[in-house]
Amino acid sequence: MTIDEIYSNIATRIVDAISEDWAEAFIEFEYFGDSGEYKGRYITSSSEETKNFKVGYKTYKEFKKLHDITTEGESDRWNRAKFTLYPTGKFNIDFEWDQDLADEIAANS
Repeated sequence: MTIDEIYSNIATRIVDAISEDWAEAFIEFEYFGDSGEYKGRYITSSSEETKNFKVGYKTYKEFKKLHDITTEGESDRWNRAKFTLYPTGKFNIDFEWDQDLADEIAANS
């Protein structure tokens, strides 16, 4: 599976999860090595209210594949990602290394 296919799958899962018009949707993902936490939110088109949407386990698996591909060789480590999607199909993904999160995981292992 390619990175582009993973991005497309994540975007499709977002679109399928939201049943009303929206202006922006995003998934925030924290990766802990063998598990992760994630939440989906979107901004409605009409009221600009922020609402949650369900992010399923299959989306977690997509982020895990993305992590495996993008961090091969330990060169581009990240443990936080934010995937932002717009109704036009345009998207952005930001990767971040959070040392405090890594230290917390190490302390609890």
